[in-house]
Amino acid sequence: MRNREQLIQELEEAPDDLVQTVLDFLHRVKATRKSHPLAKFAGILSDLEAEELQRSIATECRQVDVNEW
Repeated sequence: MRNREQLIQELEEAPDDLVQTVLDFLHRVKATRKSHPLAKFAGILSDLEAEELQRSIATECRQVDVNEW
């Protein structure tokens, strides 16, 4: 199931106050994306590329060698 389909399914089952909260959040994000300097980079990676990048960061960048110093 794609993210959009899953979101719609979750929203259909959610109470109205939660749906309103999600809608408010979406409106804030959309407004921010239009003016944020990094907005042009939003959505340029596919899901697979994003997952690969996250794995690389987790394995390569989050390790501390205490004996390095």
